Amino acid sequence: MKKVLLVLIFGFSLTFVNAQIMRPDKSGRIDNISRNDSTSFNKEVQIKLDGLTKYTDYKVISIQNDTTVVDTTLTLKKDFIFNHLRKDNFELLPFHNQGQTYNKLGYTFENSSLLPTIGANAKHFNYFKVEDISYYEVPTPTSEIMYKTGLEQGQVLDAFLTMNTSRQFNFSIAYKGLRSLGKYRNSLASHGNFRSTFNYHSKNKNYYARGHFSSFDLTNDENGGLTDASIVSFENNDPNFIDRARLDVNFTDVENVLEGKRYYFEQLFTLFSKKNNIEKHNLIVSGKLKNYNAVLKQISILKNDSISTKKQVNNTAKSESLINTDSITKNITFKTDSLTYKKTTARLDSIATQNKIKIDSLSIVAFEIKIDSSQLIAVQETDTNLKLGHTFMYETKHYRFTQSTANTIFGNAFQSNISDHTSYQKLDNQFYLQLHSPYTGTLKAKINYYNYNYHYNSILFYDSETISDKIKGNAIAVGADWKTQFGSIYLNADASSIITGDITGSTVKAAAMIKKDSLFSFKGFAEFTSKTPDFNKILYQSGYKDYNWQTNFINEKISIIGAEFKSEKWGNFKASYHLIDDYTYFNESSKPVQASETLNYLKVKASKAIRYKKFTLDNTIMYQNVSKGEAFFRVPELVTRNTLYYSSYVFKGKPMYLQTGVTFKYFTSHKANAYNPLLSEFVLQNSTEIGDFPVFDFFANAQIRRTRIFLKVENLNASFTGRNYYSAPNYPYRDLTVRFGLVWNWFI
Repeated sequence: MKKVLLVLIFGFSLTFVNAQIMRPDKSGRIDNISRNDSTSFNKEVQIKLDGLTKYTDYKVISIQNDTTVVDTTLTLKKDFIFNHLRKDNFELLPFHNQGQTYNKLGYTFENSSLLPTIGANAKHFNYFKVEDISYYEVPTPTSEIMYKTGLEQGQVLDAFLTMNTSRQFNFSIAYKGLRSLGKYRNSLASHGNFRSTFNYHSKNKNYYARGHFSSFDLTNDENGGLTDASIVSFENNDPNFIDRARLDVNFTDVENVLEGKRYYFEQLFTLFSKKNNIEKHNLIVSGKLKNYNAVLKQISILKNDSISTKKQVNNTAKSESLINTDSITKNITFKTDSLTYKKTTARLDSIATQNKIKIDSLSIVAFEIKIDSSQLIAVQETDTNLKLGHTFMYETKHYRFTQSTANTIFGNAFQSNISDHTSYQKLDNQFYLQLHSPYTGTLKAKINYYNYNYHYNSILFYDSETISDKIKGNAIAVGADWKTQFGSIYLNADASSIITGDITGSTVKAAAMIKKDSLFSFKGFAEFTSKTPDFNKILYQSGYKDYNWQTNFINEKISIIGAEFKSEKWGNFKASYHLIDDYTYFNESSKPVQASETLNYLKVKASKAIRYKKFTLDNTIMYQNVSKGEAFFRVPELVTRNTLYYSSYVFKGKPMYLQTGVTFKYFTSHKANAYNPLLSEFVLQNSTEIGDFPVFDFFANAQIRRTRIFLKVENLNASFTGRNYYSAPNYPYRDLTVRFGLVWNWFI
């Protein structure tokens, strides 16, 4: 309780922070500032960025070089991503404790990797892939802290800091730590994710380099779900088991861990650039213009000096004339002044002569420069360049399953205690040559060298077969990708194929998009991939006898066609149709098998927000249909999320922006896959259906300057709609839960 009070005091003390990030108003003027955080205070000190710095200078850059800006506003999307994944989990069904795995309500097969993964896919939801790492470019140090309470003695904290040491170099460090005990026995989650990045470019922008290091440790205690007797007590809402820790679970001594490290480095060097040559030419011309203007300025000064000298001579002559009209009594004084006058006139004549000589000399220098602004060449974005790139990635992963006493749920064991360990090392070394021109667009030819080592510490000998200790080898893949634009039409294609090595695979992707300003965009896409199944489906070793195999599967063939429409006015829509041959999965016995029939899978997803004054109804709905392959591939037919909320400024002076409402979530009943904690995979089951239960979440979110505060009551209808809510067979969804947290951009 003390920790909760400290966090509340800490959160509300943020209202006294004055720094703001400012943005230009609609007129584009910096002096008419508006806030990125949307709130204001009557007596606050206004911090303005100088005329050279704008909010758009706080850049977030993805691995594909898509650039966004640091956003400290409060929107409904911020509520959807306020979880330990920091992603919208619409297609995921969480287990009761944060940090546990998710069951899938929808599947995505796009952008499949040519190289097989280690498997243990249920452990990878909180794992940062290469595509999840962002790079930054900021004019001032920028930070963000995310905090959220857990379930029973736990919380998640994600802290991030980035800064530029110069205009050319940026670095960032971040750490996400999670620990949550959970409501049920032996469901502790303890995760750590460290990330560090750098981003550099030379002053002439001929050389770019960036990279990152990540280290992760994802540990979970696994209880195997409720026992049959506990399920009866749970569904009947037995008052003796309101404390969920009193319910019996299948395991109390199981732990699985996924840990590893990744090193990533990317560099790009410009071999030839017409644009750079033009810039170099313009730099030389600008230098000559500067010298030419300096000479002209000197000539102007000297001319002014000469004119001044002549005026002095004339003024002296006039003085002499006046002196001659004086009386004879001043004759002696006149003679003296006349002598001084002659000396002064001679000196001034000498200065004028010298100035004339200097002017003539400088005129010759100016003539020799022979420069004018017409020699500057306009730089076009469509200029031609040729670049050489290199990408290096090395990653290690270890998956461990430990159990102090073997349990018959998994079958017979070789020994009483279980300690399984799977290791995986992967290297990806890529070189590419990239050509950009007005005629070809951006064309890239690439070659990849892969090296992999998936292994155990023993070889198993059976009477009928031998199970080896590793899958080790290398492969070379070649490919090309192409991007171009014709007005409002964008085209891109990508193709890669493994030409030599111990594994095979290929992929071809193509997409065409029409973009009408900010009104809408429409994209059609297609993808065809042949890839080796995950390594844990080909080779696996365990202390349990039934979990040892070595298969000889052929490649999965994935064909996808689809269309996507995006519009702020009309909403978003995406449809994709999948044909998958030789689909591999884990059957009811948790053994890997390969389907003999083609999987036909249709997925349609649409979203639209309807606004009326200060009220908004935000809707997202997904329809799925499996016309062939339903015997081994199960998804709910309908998934929906609907949020009705009110948003407005509150209190005088608009110090706080408030969003509050209710979110309704629902998916139809289906035979969802069961969770196997030994493999850390979801496996087929045919006995239990889950779904067809509504979930209402109440939320009240507020923004005070650059701090967003979140309060949520999850599954508030649990007490009156029945206890039939599950995340997977034997694994109940969370009961009514109250949690809160904040996201704070500490300084920016």
